Amino acid sequence: MRRWSERSPIGRLLLGVLGMLIVFYAVPVNTQPSTSRAVLAVTMTLLGVAALAWAIVEQLKRQLRDRSEDLRTLVMLLVLVAIVFALGFYVLEEHLPDQLNGISTRTDALYFTMSTLTTVGYGDVHATGQVARGLVILQLAFNGVFVAALVSTVGKSIRNRAPQVGE
Repeated sequence: MRRWSERSPIGRLLLGVLGMLIVFYAVPVNTQPSTSRAVLAVTMTLLGVAALAWAIVEQLKRQLRDRSEDLRTLVMLLVLVAIVFALGFYVLEEHLPDQLNGISTRTDALYFTMSTLTTVGYGDVHATGQVARGLVILQLAFNGVFVAALVSTVGKSIRNRAPQVGE
């Protein structure tokens, strides 16, 4: 007998997102302000973003070659992008507290990342330092290139799978 998560693609997706959120909230972060740790945190965020960019490009290539390719992987990569940026912003704020205004918890960092990702930008949380602004610029460029490509691919896939009107 198969478990619920094995039968339901949406169930697997939700479990994956939940797992990533648990890791996001559980990753230990040393809260002692330190420039060297901030540099390490920004470097790790950049490496994570580079790895995600590669993974998204590879998944998009597979998606374009094979229409039956699973869209859940793309959605999971998008969630992972948000979590990597949120963790980067949180760690940056912990080690260089003058870089961001309005971030004091991981939820604040995730909120800021999602408002930037969706281009809502309420303004209640914002970058004040040059390092944080550089990271925000990277996220905006990443969003413009990779998220737009991802959304376009998902849209094409959905249109290709949908029954045509009048058939």
